Amino acid sequence: MDADPALAVVVLEHGSVAEVLLAGELDVEAAPRLRVAVTQILIDPQVRRIDVDVSLVNFCDSSGLTALIRARVQARGFGVPLCLVRVGPRLRRLLRLTGLWDVLDCTGVEDVP
Repeated sequence: MDADPALAVVVLEHGSVAEVLLAGELDVEAAPRLRVAVTQILIDPQVRRIDVDVSLVNFCDSSGLTALIRARVQARGFGVPLCLVRVGPRLRRLLRLTGLWDVLDCTGVEDVP
């Protein structure tokens, strides 16, 4: 295991909203870190929404996309919406090309220019 992970995951809770800040590479090695973060958030019954800030994600492969989908499904199982926010142009393009833009609840969120 790498001592300096390629993906930093920071969780901020603001009452009923939890924000997950992702920075770096969202790939096969990083995917479990997102799952753990979402699992820990969902333990708190006060959380009613999860916003995943992806503005600092500089790489995302198919494993990363799968991790985002799984996180959304996991949250929905608890009745908690999970939305991507501050989607940069590269990730936005990838999400649109794969048809995941609407699936991952990206519409209407603040985007990064």
